[in-house]
Amino acid sequence: MGHTLLSLLGFFLLNLLYRGQAQDAVLTIEPNWTTFFTGESVTFKCDITGDKDSDWSYSILKDGQEFLSFGQHESFNLHPLASGYSGEYQCFFLLGGSTKRSNKIYLTVSDRPKPVLTVSPSWPSPGASVTLNCRVDHPSAGWSFYWYKAVPKLSDNSYSYELLPGSNNGTEQDLFIIDGQTHTAGYVCRAGRGDPVYYSWYSEHKFVWSGGQYVLHFSFFL
Repeated sequence: MGHTLLSLLGFFLLNLLYRGQAQDAVLTIEPNWTTFFTGESVTFKCDITGDKDSDWSYSILKDGQEFLSFGQHESFNLHPLASGYSGEYQCFFLLGGSTKRSNKIYLTVSDRPKPVLTVSPSWPSPGASVTLNCRVDHPSAGWSFYWYKAVPKLSDNSYSYELLPGSNNGTEQDLFIIDGQTHTAGYVCRAGRGDPVYYSWYSEHKFVWSGGQYVLHFSFFL
């Protein structure tokens, strides 16, 4: 008898726990990053887990104040993001006299990043390998890297950029190795992430100098 009562009590408690979990109010974001950049987009999704059939209305709060008004849509897309969108977000749910609040997510929206490109060595021996390194803020947050040769335009002292072979779809690594460097050349990089791809600014030019070649139009490389 005692075991039966304990079993029933345990079942009752587990059922309460399950029901409490099933009614959790949840905010998720896509992409799942905490730092975004101006011009990107983010989608908020509000959910009452395990209660799909109820007619909850959804609102998004920012820093405790209503940011997006009530509606039946669970997803809200913000595009393009601006620096003023930095803040703490939360879903607010309403059904009759019942209300729920979700977890909170803090987003930071920063200015479009500009990577820093370094080359090593800068003065290689003819035919040696050269390593390019493209450093960007928040390197683990979904970035791919694109590598370009800077080609001087004789008409106006500017440059055009040509993607290096193997860089068309970006690289996961922030390092790019050029084998057999035999001439002086300029390089830039940029980073991209998301779908469609959001690109950073281009880096400043960096040059690899070949000691065995006389460079015409030297002013273009300054």
